[in-house]
Amino acid sequence: MNKNVKKIEITVPPELFSAVEEQSKARGESLSQFFCRGAETLLRRHKERRMLEQYVESRTKMPDPSEVAAAQRNLGTTTDE
Repeated sequence: MNKNVKKIEITVPPELFSAVEEQSKARGESLSQFFCRGAETLLRRHKERRMLEQYVESRTKMPDPSEVAAAQRNLGTTTDE
């Protein structure tokens, strides 16, 4: 086993495990690969959201109304006044 890899134990509901097992088999990957890919995807989405939130905050301080409105729509935080 690669020394740079960490082994963990997780608990998942049976129905989630079944769905994950089915999808990982369909993709030809191990359960570990499936969960790693899922974690990487989730972390990337969180990072992208934080970056977008920071952009909206910075543009709010020096707003270009059309850019702020578009970014807020992407975040789903528009306020109809």
